[in-house]
Amino acid sequence: MISQEKMTVRPITIARSIWFFLISSLLIYLGLYVFIPMLLNRGIPFAIGYFIFLYAPHVLLFCTALILYRKEGHNWNVSDFKQRMRLNPLKKADWLWIIGVFLFYIILMLVGTPIMNKLAQVPFFSPPDFFPAEINPNKIAIPGYMMDYRMSGQYWVITVYFIGWVFNILGEEFLWRGIIFPRQIEQYGSKAWVFHGLLWGLWHFYWKWELVMLVPFALLLSYAVYKSKNTWVGIISHGALNLVPLIMAAIAVFGS
Repeated sequence: MISQEKMTVRPITIARSIWFFLISSLLIYLGLYVFIPMLLNRGIPFAIGYFIFLYAPHVLLFCTALILYRKEGHNWNVSDFKQRMRLNPLKKADWLWIIGVFLFYIILMLVGTPIMNKLAQVPFFSPPDFFPAEINPNKIAIPGYMMDYRMSGQYWVITVYFIGWVFNILGEEFLWRGIIFPRQIEQYGSKAWVFHGLLWGLWHFYWKWELVMLVPFALLLSYAVYKSKNTWVGIISHGALNLVPLIMAAIAVFGS
Protein backbone atom coordinates (compact mmCIF):
# COMPACT_ATOMS: atom_id res chain seq x y z
CA MET A 1 0.00 0.00 0.00
CA ILE A 2 1.36 3.40 -1.03
CA SER A 3 0.52 5.77 1.79
CA GLN A 4 3.78 7.55 2.25
CA GLU A 5 4.00 11.17 3.29
CA LYS A 6 4.87 11.97 -0.30
CA MET A 7 4.18 9.58 -3.16
CA THR A 8 6.96 9.00 -5.65
CA VAL A 9 5.97 10.45 -9.04
CA ARG A 10 7.85 9.34 -12.12
CA PRO A 11 8.92 12.19 -14.43
CA ILE A 12 7.57 12.38 -17.96
CA THR A 13 8.98 14.32 -20.90
CA ILE A 14 7.01 16.53 -23.26
CA ALA A 15 7.81 14.09 -26.07
CA ARG A 16 6.04 11.30 -24.17
CA SER A 17 3.18 13.28 -22.66
CA ILE A 18 2.30 15.00 -25.92
CA TRP A 19 0.79 11.77 -27.23
CA PHE A 20 -1.94 11.81 -24.60
CA PHE A 21 -2.91 15.31 -25.72
CA LEU A 22 -2.53 14.68 -29.45
CA ILE A 23 -4.50 11.44 -29.68
CA SER A 24 -7.43 12.63 -27.56
CA SER A 25 -7.61 15.98 -29.37
CA LEU A 26 -7.59 14.20 -32.71
CA LEU A 27 -10.47 11.95 -31.59
CA ILE A 28 -12.59 14.97 -30.71
CA TYR A 29 -11.61 16.78 -33.91
CA LEU A 30 -12.57 13.81 -36.10
CA GLY A 31 -15.83 13.39 -34.22
CA LEU A 32 -16.88 17.02 -34.61
CA TYR A 33 -15.62 17.64 -38.14
CA VAL A 34 -15.93 14.25 -39.85
CA PHE A 35 -18.42 11.99 -38.07
CA ILE A 36 -21.08 14.57 -37.17
CA PRO A 37 -21.64 15.42 -40.88
CA MET A 38 -22.21 11.69 -41.46
CA LEU A 39 -24.93 11.71 -38.80
CA LEU A 40 -26.46 14.88 -40.23
CA ASN A 41 -26.71 13.19 -43.63
CA ARG A 42 -28.77 10.48 -41.93
CA GLY A 43 -31.12 12.98 -40.36
CA ILE A 44 -29.64 12.75 -36.84
CA PRO A 45 -29.64 16.16 -35.07
CA PHE A 46 -26.36 17.95 -34.49
CA ALA A 47 -26.98 17.94 -30.72
CA ILE A 48 -26.90 14.13 -30.63
CA GLY A 49 -23.59 13.98 -32.46
CA TYR A 50 -22.20 16.74 -30.27
CA PHE A 51 -22.99 14.85 -27.07
CA ILE A 52 -21.47 11.66 -28.46
CA PHE A 53 -18.33 12.94 -30.10
CA LEU A 54 -17.39 15.62 -27.60
CA TYR A 55 -18.09 13.75 -24.38
CA ALA A 56 -17.21 10.13 -25.26
CA PRO A 57 -13.49 11.06 -25.61
CA HIS A 58 -13.72 12.70 -22.18
CA VAL A 59 -14.94 9.40 -20.76
CA LEU A 60 -11.78 7.90 -22.26
CA LEU A 61 -9.69 10.60 -20.57
CA PHE A 62 -11.30 9.73 -17.25
CA CYS A 63 -10.64 6.01 -17.75
CA THR A 64 -7.06 6.69 -18.88
CA ALA A 65 -6.39 8.65 -15.68
CA LEU A 66 -7.61 5.73 -13.57
CA ILE A 67 -5.60 3.21 -15.60
CA LEU A 68 -2.41 5.26 -15.26
CA TYR A 69 -3.07 5.71 -11.56
CA ARG A 70 -3.30 1.96 -11.13
CA LYS A 71 -0.27 1.29 -13.37
CA GLU A 72 1.80 3.46 -11.06
CA GLY A 73 1.08 0.87 -8.36
CA HIS A 74 -1.41 2.77 -6.23
CA ASN A 75 -4.24 1.11 -4.34
CA TRP A 76 -7.94 1.78 -4.74
CA ASN A 77 -8.54 3.76 -1.60
CA VAL A 78 -9.65 7.34 -1.10
CA SER A 79 -6.57 8.42 0.85
CA ASP A 80 -4.04 7.26 -1.75
CA PHE A 81 -6.16 8.55 -4.63
CA LYS A 82 -6.49 12.03 -3.11
CA GLN A 83 -2.78 12.14 -2.34
CA ARG A 84 -1.67 11.10 -5.84
CA MET A 85 -4.17 13.38 -7.56
CA ARG A 86 -3.19 16.23 -5.22
CA LEU A 87 -6.78 16.70 -4.08
CA ASN A 88 -5.76 18.65 -1.02
CA PRO A 89 -8.01 20.55 1.42
CA LEU A 90 -8.79 23.98 0.03
CA LYS A 91 -7.10 26.90 1.76
CA LYS A 92 -7.83 30.62 1.52
CA ALA A 93 -5.01 31.04 -1.00
CA ASP A 94 -6.54 28.33 -3.19
CA TRP A 95 -9.87 30.16 -3.29
CA LEU A 96 -8.03 33.34 -4.26
CA TRP A 97 -6.45 31.49 -7.17
CA ILE A 98 -9.88 30.19 -8.22
CA ILE A 99 -11.38 33.69 -8.09
CA GLY A 100 -8.38 35.07 -9.98
CA VAL A 101 -8.72 32.46 -12.72
CA PHE A 102 -12.44 33.20 -13.03
CA LEU A 103 -11.88 36.98 -13.28
CA PHE A 104 -9.07 36.50 -15.79
CA TYR A 105 -11.40 34.40 -17.94
CA ILE A 106 -14.01 37.16 -17.91
CA ILE A 107 -11.37 39.68 -19.02
CA LEU A 108 -10.23 37.29 -21.75
CA MET A 109 -13.83 36.96 -22.96
CA LEU A 110 -14.27 40.73 -23.11
CA VAL A 111 -10.99 41.32 -24.90
CA GLY A 112 -10.83 38.13 -26.93
CA THR A 113 -14.39 37.80 -28.26
CA PRO A 114 -13.99 40.47 -30.99
CA ILE A 115 -10.71 38.82 -32.04
CA MET A 116 -12.29 35.36 -32.08
CA ASN A 117 -15.18 36.66 -34.16
CA LYS A 118 -12.70 38.03 -36.69
CA LEU A 119 -10.69 34.80 -36.73
CA ALA A 120 -13.90 32.82 -37.31
CA GLN A 121 -14.15 34.60 -40.67
CA VAL A 122 -10.66 33.54 -41.74
CA PRO A 123 -10.83 30.31 -43.79
CA PHE A 124 -8.18 28.41 -41.79
CA PHE A 125 -9.80 29.22 -38.42
CA SER A 126 -13.43 29.40 -39.50
CA PRO A 127 -15.82 26.77 -38.06
CA PRO A 128 -17.67 24.69 -40.67
CA ASP A 129 -21.12 25.86 -41.78
CA PHE A 130 -22.87 22.95 -40.08
CA PHE A 131 -21.70 24.12 -36.64
CA PRO A 132 -24.61 25.80 -34.82
CA ALA A 133 -24.57 29.32 -33.40
CA GLU A 134 -23.44 28.25 -29.91
CA ILE A 135 -20.07 27.20 -31.33
CA ASN A 136 -20.07 29.25 -34.51
CA PRO A 137 -19.55 33.04 -34.24
CA ASN A 138 -20.68 33.40 -37.87
CA LYS A 139 -24.26 32.44 -36.96
CA ILE A 140 -26.98 34.03 -34.84
CA ALA A 141 -28.64 31.96 -32.12
CA ILE A 142 -32.31 31.08 -32.53
CA PRO A 143 -34.39 31.57 -29.35
CA GLY A 144 -35.55 28.26 -27.90
CA TYR A 145 -32.93 26.29 -29.79
CA MET A 146 -29.52 25.04 -28.71
CA MET A 147 -27.15 23.13 -30.95
CA ASP A 148 -29.84 23.40 -33.67
CA TYR A 149 -32.22 21.43 -31.47
CA ARG A 150 -35.61 22.57 -30.14
CA MET A 151 -35.01 22.42 -26.39
CA SER A 152 -38.39 23.12 -24.79
CA GLY A 153 -39.53 20.09 -22.81
CA GLN A 154 -36.50 17.97 -23.77
CA TYR A 155 -35.62 17.11 -20.18
CA TRP A 156 -33.28 14.30 -21.18
CA VAL A 157 -30.88 16.95 -22.52
CA ILE A 158 -30.18 18.23 -19.00
CA THR A 159 -29.27 14.74 -17.76
CA VAL A 160 -27.02 13.99 -20.73
CA TYR A 161 -25.41 17.43 -20.56
CA PHE A 162 -24.76 17.02 -16.84
CA ILE A 163 -23.14 13.59 -17.30
CA GLY A 164 -21.04 15.02 -20.13
CA TRP A 165 -20.02 17.96 -17.94
CA VAL A 166 -18.90 15.62 -15.13
CA PHE A 167 -16.71 13.54 -17.44
CA ASN A 168 -15.49 16.66 -19.23
CA ILE A 169 -14.15 18.17 -16.00
CA LEU A 170 -13.01 15.05 -14.16
CA GLY A 171 -11.59 13.47 -17.32
CA GLU A 172 -9.40 16.47 -18.11
CA GLU A 173 -8.52 17.45 -14.57
CA PHE A 174 -7.71 13.94 -13.34
CA LEU A 175 -5.59 13.12 -16.39
CA TRP A 176 -4.03 16.48 -17.24
CA ARG A 177 -3.63 18.08 -13.80
CA GLY A 178 -3.84 15.00 -11.57
CA ILE A 179 -1.63 12.48 -13.40
CA ILE A 180 0.38 14.16 -16.17
CA PHE A 181 1.16 17.58 -14.66
CA PRO A 182 2.92 16.34 -11.47
CA ARG A 183 5.07 14.08 -13.64
CA GLN A 184 5.97 17.03 -15.88
CA ILE A 185 6.85 19.03 -12.78
CA GLU A 186 9.23 16.25 -11.72
CA GLN A 187 10.86 16.51 -15.15
CA TYR A 188 10.91 20.28 -15.74
CA GLY A 189 10.44 21.89 -12.33
CA SER A 190 9.30 25.51 -12.34
CA LYS A 191 9.02 25.58 -16.15
CA ALA A 192 6.52 22.71 -16.28
CA TRP A 193 3.43 24.95 -16.08
CA VAL A 194 4.48 26.70 -19.31
CA PHE A 195 4.83 23.44 -21.24
CA HIS A 196 1.69 22.01 -19.69
CA GLY A 197 -0.37 25.16 -20.35
CA LEU A 198 0.70 25.33 -23.99
CA LEU A 199 -0.07 21.65 -24.53
CA TRP A 200 -3.48 21.90 -22.92
CA GLY A 201 -4.31 25.15 -24.70
CA LEU A 202 -3.35 23.78 -28.13
CA TRP A 203 -5.18 20.55 -27.27
CA HIS A 204 -8.35 22.60 -27.90
CA PHE A 205 -7.44 22.91 -31.59
CA TYR A 206 -10.93 21.69 -32.48
CA TRP A 207 -12.06 25.18 -31.34
CA LYS A 208 -9.25 26.74 -33.36
CA TRP A 209 -10.82 30.22 -33.68
CA GLU A 210 -10.87 30.35 -29.85
CA LEU A 211 -7.20 29.53 -29.32
CA VAL A 212 -6.38 33.22 -28.91
CA MET A 213 -8.34 33.04 -25.66
CA LEU A 214 -7.93 29.38 -24.69
CA VAL A 215 -4.11 29.34 -24.70
CA PRO A 216 -3.70 32.27 -22.25
CA PHE A 217 -6.42 30.77 -20.05
CA ALA A 218 -4.72 27.36 -20.11
CA LEU A 219 -1.41 28.94 -19.12
CA LEU A 220 -2.95 30.78 -16.17
CA LEU A 221 -4.86 27.73 -14.92
CA SER A 222 -1.71 25.62 -15.16
CA TYR A 223 0.21 28.25 -13.22
CA ALA A 224 -2.52 28.45 -10.57
CA VAL A 225 -2.48 24.67 -10.08
CA TYR A 226 1.32 24.68 -10.03
CA LYS A 227 1.51 27.37 -7.36
CA SER A 228 -1.31 25.97 -5.23
CA LYS A 229 -0.20 22.32 -5.62
CA ASN A 230 -3.90 21.53 -5.54
CA THR A 231 -5.89 19.93 -8.36
CA TRP A 232 -9.11 21.22 -6.80
CA VAL A 233 -8.14 24.65 -8.11
CA GLY A 234 -8.36 23.30 -11.65
CA ILE A 235 -11.49 21.25 -11.03
CA ILE A 236 -13.48 24.10 -9.47
CA SER A 237 -12.28 26.80 -11.90
CA HIS A 238 -12.72 24.67 -14.99
CA GLY A 239 -15.97 23.17 -13.74
CA ALA A 240 -17.60 26.50 -12.91
CA LEU A 241 -16.79 27.98 -16.32
CA ASN A 242 -17.98 24.91 -18.24
CA LEU A 243 -21.18 24.87 -16.22
CA VAL A 244 -22.49 27.89 -18.13
CA PRO A 245 -23.68 25.92 -21.23
CA LEU A 246 -25.46 23.44 -18.95
CA ILE A 247 -27.30 26.28 -17.22
CA MET A 248 -28.22 27.77 -20.60
CA ALA A 249 -29.52 24.38 -21.74
CA ALA A 250 -31.62 24.03 -18.60
CA ILE A 251 -33.13 27.49 -19.15
CA ALA A 252 -33.98 26.58 -22.74
CA VAL A 253 -35.47 23.21 -21.74
CA PHE A 254 -37.77 24.71 -19.11
CA GLY A 255 -38.61 27.71 -21.27
CA SER A 256 -41.71 28.00 -23.38
